[in-house]
Amino acid sequence: MLPVFRVLFVIILFLADYIVVAQYLDINSGMNISNIEGDEIYAEWSPDGKKLLFQSTKNDKSDIYIYHMDNDTTLVFNNPSINFRNPIWHPNGEQIVFDSDLNGIDYLYTLNIKSHKFEPLFSRKISCKNATFSSSSRQVYFIGFNEIDNCWDIYSYDFIYDNLNQLSNNKVEEKDIDIDNSGKTLIFSQVDSYLDKSNLAVINWYGEAISGLKNITGETPSWGANGLKIFFVSDRDCSKNELFSIWKDGSHLEKITNYEVGVCSPVVSPDGTKLAMSIKTEKGWDVFVFPFEDY
Repeated sequence: MLPVFRVLFVIILFLADYIVVAQYLDINSGMNISNIEGDEIYAEWSPDGKKLLFQSTKNDKSDIYIYHMDNDTTLVFNNPSINFRNPIWHPNGEQIVFDSDLNGIDYLYTLNIKSHKFEPLFSRKISCKNATFSSSSRQVYFIGFNEIDNCWDIYSYDFIYDNLNQLSNNKVEEKDIDIDNSGKTLIFSQVDSYLDKSNLAVINWYGEAISGLKNITGETPSWGANGLKIFFVSDRDCSKNELFSIWKDGSHLEKITNYEVGVCSPVVSPDGTKLAMSIKTEKGWDVFVFPFEDY
């Protein structure tokens, strides 16, 4: 018979492959910052962590809102002829990058917060959306339409060398792209149209696949503050679109919420002390902010 301590060691290793469920995040600890009509999604922290950017959609019209944490005020950017979608902060904190179908196709634009002037992010003949920046702002990564394969792939653009590079060619739709704080690793979801599911995938900034995440079902992934964890929403294990986290090597899978109402678009503040995400309410999707610890 094996000694007791050896049996316990085997059991611990076996359990490491299963979901860790600590204390669930308390929905009552969250603050609703977008209690307005419509659907508010895609929250994004400013580089200094003092403001939250998000998209609000009502009657198929999307606008941009900026919530100021320090004085509980909200600023809106809208235009009757423009859909502001998938907004993110430019690393300089003075511009917003978004995509819109202004000219009949999806394209990336910048919006200056002070002057309200907007213009194309770059000049390339490619339909593009869903951008994410390296911290240096030299490269932008985005989802671009591959006309040859008739699908959305991942591309990068270098502003210094005016280089456009295709980083993926998986012949499936890819979306929800986010880059870690080192500017070297991209997380995104791949859509299986036949099974109507999305799986997580990771590549480096050259487009090389990084092993670790295998068969992890999820959407709207984002990196944690220290670049170790990935936060995402999934219906795995009979969940109803709940929040999970996992380390980038595929270990330490953890279920964080158990609301039974659905959540989406989780994002951790730069200092790792707050979590913003959308929760389904009676008025639609609203953005909530929670005290949080991302270690």
